[in-house]
Amino acid sequence: MTASTTLALTTKDLKKSYGRQTALTGLDLEVPTGVVYGFLGPNGAGKTTTMRLLTGLIRADSGSISLLGQKFDGSQSHLLYDVGALIEAPSLYPHLSARDNLIVFGAAGRSVSRARIEELLELVGLRDRGGDRVSRYSMGMKQRLGIAVAMLNDPKLLLLDEPANGLDPSGIVALRDTMKALAASGKTVFISSHILPEVQQMADIVGIIAAGRLVVQGPLDELLARQALVRVKVLP
Repeated sequence: MTASTTLALTTKDLKKSYGRQTALTGLDLEVPTGVVYGFLGPNGAGKTTTMRLLTGLIRADSGSISLLGQKFDGSQSHLLYDVGALIEAPSLYPHLSARDNLIVFGAAGRSVSRARIEELLELVGLRDRGGDRVSRYSMGMKQRLGIAVAMLNDPKLLLLDEPANGLDPSGIVALRDTMKALAASGKTVFISSHILPEVQQMADIVGIIAAGRLVVQGPLDELLARQALVRVKVLP
């Protein structure tokens, strides 16, 4: 692992409830700069709630968040220009082409060149289908386009919620290679998943969450070398 000692993302005693249902019970995260961080846990553990808090879609009941070294409570929208995110299913315009979707989403932030849009279509394997309407896309193709949207502004921090959903094996391999290349270039990639083998293939560091609290964190190889039991149960 070649990450620097700086932290790209931290949370401190983060708590969130929906009525009587508790989603996070005091989440503490420390994500170094320049790594692929696997946020691992069963469905319902609090992963998506965490992602929504990190992007300002919802507010925490208590606790603190820091993004790229600056405090974030959801109101500092300017910080999100350096953060790319894909939370749950991608929201796309089905009547537009993939290329036009990227143009529209690019207009909402910093200026994005046509060259960057073509680069992203190539990166996610959609350049040959870039002129097709998204309504004709498979689930996996929509997922790949959603990842391209998240990367439009060349973010320093990329947050991906279950990014392999709908991808075929070749798409998963391409995703893995892309995420590793981004980390090698100094960017930070934070990926949530409930699938251990998927995370094991790409993550430098893993944080395991259960019942809204971080259970263990560290390089997965070290966790396994200590003969720790790493079990992820998918709940119905």
